[in-house]
Amino acid sequence: MATELELKLMVQPEYLKSACAFLDDFCEKNNSEKDATSGNTRQATLDLMNGYYDTANALLMENGIALRIRAVNQQYIQTVKTRGSSRVGMHARGEWEWSIPSDTLDLTKLSEVPLPEVLQDMTWSRDLIEVFRTDFQRHVWLIHFDGATIEVVCDEGAVSSAYGQDPICELELELKSGPETALYGFAKVIAHSVPVQVSVVSKAQKGSRLKHRRIEFPEKPNAKAPLLRFAEYWYETWLVYWEAMFYLKDEALLQPIRNALYQLKQCVPASLSEQLEALDIRYDTLFKNQDAKLLPGLAGSLETGIMMLETGHWLNKQIA
Repeated sequence: MATELELKLMVQPEYLKSACAFLDDFCEKNNSEKDATSGNTRQATLDLMNGYYDTANALLMENGIALRIRAVNQQYIQTVKTRGSSRVGMHARGEWEWSIPSDTLDLTKLSEVPLPEVLQDMTWSRDLIEVFRTDFQRHVWLIHFDGATIEVVCDEGAVSSAYGQDPICELELELKSGPETALYGFAKVIAHSVPVQVSVVSKAQKGSRLKHRRIEFPEKPNAKAPLLRFAEYWYETWLVYWEAMFYLKDEALLQPIRNALYQLKQCVPASLSEQLEALDIRYDTLFKNQDAKLLPGLAGSLETGIMMLETGHWLNKQIA
């Protein structure tokens, strides 16, 4: 079992080539200044075909389990991922992988996974079906940054099921070794050049959403919770509404985004609060001036991604 720690970034399709070009340039420039073995390299591009399995009533998803078979280069990999722990904008999950001979599930492998009690009798396994697919092209870079090794992938494709389709267009930064802070550090390097925003919606959640049409919000803390807990809540609420605004193509969701920012400003240090206030003013200007161009204007702004990363980095340092 490995613990997967990653930071996911939304990229709108029109900026995907810019993101890939930036990563290529980063590798070229940094390797030219160092020894050629420094390891900032672009890896082989992969075509990944993935089937996700669950019961018709989403028993696995409801209990934080994703069960997948991935086909890559004529090989099959069965994977289980757990919900893991909340890392305020980062994904920290348990992950188990096994090579299997075909695209048929081998459920005996799950004996290695600490399943929730409700799943341990395996009776649900008789009712498994392929509930959705994620098929995408993956571009891969291996980056060395601030003492860490980070795998950066750019995924482009779609989640599909009998209930519809949702595009995949995102960057994922996965920590392979070194300090966790390097994930935010390198993400901020990207965000200063390419419009990206932090995402907390996994591909498995996108697939489930096609059927249930449900946006998943964080649980609101009780009134006696520490101020930092409210900061986490309003930050994650901001991220969820932001992704939902583009998923639903509904600029009216800018209003609850601005409300989340207003609440978040009350929970963070003055310097960060001032930067969030400046971002809110930027949103107000776009809202007043752009009408039909509001979503493209928001998608193309560097400020949102930078502030999402600055705020997330600050929050993670407080809870480390």
